[in-house]
Amino acid sequence: MKKFLTALLLLTLPTTASAVTLEEAARIALENNPGLQNTSRSIELAEKNFKIAQGSKGLTITASSNANAAKTEGQSDTESINARLRGAIPLYSGNKLESQIESAKVGIDISKLEYRQAQEDLIYSVAKAYIDALENYENTQVYLQTEQNYADHEKNIGAMFDAGSKAKIDLLRAQVETSNAQQDTAKSHAAYEVSLTNLATLMAIDTISTLSVEHVATSLDVNEIESYLEQANDNRADLQADALRIEQGEYALEVARSGRRPTLSAEVGAGIGASRGSGRAKPDASAGISASWNIFDSHVTENEIKKAEIELEQFELKMKNDANSVYEEVVTAYKNLKIALTRLRTTKKAVELAEEERKISVERYRAGEGILLDVLDSEVSLVTAKKNHVSATYDVARYKFDLSHAIGDTLGALH
Repeated sequence: MKKFLTALLLLTLPTTASAVTLEEAARIALENNPGLQNTSRSIELAEKNFKIAQGSKGLTITASSNANAAKTEGQSDTESINARLRGAIPLYSGNKLESQIESAKVGIDISKLEYRQAQEDLIYSVAKAYIDALENYENTQVYLQTEQNYADHEKNIGAMFDAGSKAKIDLLRAQVETSNAQQDTAKSHAAYEVSLTNLATLMAIDTISTLSVEHVATSLDVNEIESYLEQANDNRADLQADALRIEQGEYALEVARSGRRPTLSAEVGAGIGASRGSGRAKPDASAGISASWNIFDSHVTENEIKKAEIELEQFELKMKNDANSVYEEVVTAYKNLKIALTRLRTTKKAVELAEEERKISVERYRAGEGILLDVLDSEVSLVTAKKNHVSATYDVARYKFDLSHAIGDTLGALH
């Protein structure tokens, strides 16, 4: 757990308004996120529970005192006062106390695994929000460039209209397309700011005024899926916690079964008492071993055993279900990543072809050999190709984190 966080704590906070890297965003979130801080407290609670369980097997000392006054008809009044110390230590609990101690010890390990999983989940959420912000930012740049292209068309058509070589309907259409492009840019920028707000919330910072993002690498080598499935089985903290909960369930069953067994404890006591008229206090001492055995309790113990058996079965079923879910997560993320990598190659080529088409249509229109509809169609094709390429680019990054999170190594995907 400490190594997990240390790798990010070695990074430094940004000192200027420059872009926050994904690694820095994750580190800040790990330091500041209140949800993660709340989860970390469960480790302290588990440690306290372990100490409580340990204490139940140790020596206990109790002090007591009482004062009495009595009046009986025909006899003199009596008054007395007593004080006593009693020490007891369990000798045999039917394996109840030992099982409770071991269960509490396992509880510490479970809480640490839950905290590690919470770290994984937080980094994964930060990465998704960061990539969403990047995608919205890049889409905004695409729309800005498209807006500029339409503005250039409008300017050129306006000049040709003034010269009498183009009809006014072409100028009006160009003006409409420029206005539409401005709307697309504004909506895309708003989506970018919303995604930045989501990221800032995860980082627990108050403002997005100095928050911006930078490109993340999308080049990576993909191994065979079997290696990822093996890593998931080895690394997933939630699967490891499931296995420990089964162990806890076995201890809980042993605790329930201990109700059928006898218990032994050693006791020592010392006291002092005095009564009116005795003239002095009288000390006393005692020692002994006490045993008890629950012979009949209206089937309470029997039902506690059955309850523990059912809970143990539930833990086992949950682990099987979680293992199936992890398998599905790994396979889905792997296939999505493979498809995204293919899309990344094909969309890059599509952008090159769309840019060439636009260039030709613009030149033909200026030369009077083409129509405005060809120019507008080429602009639509270009913006579509660019958006598809942006989508593929950040789907690669997104699915890379999906796969890393599915195998329990989200931190590794940051580097």
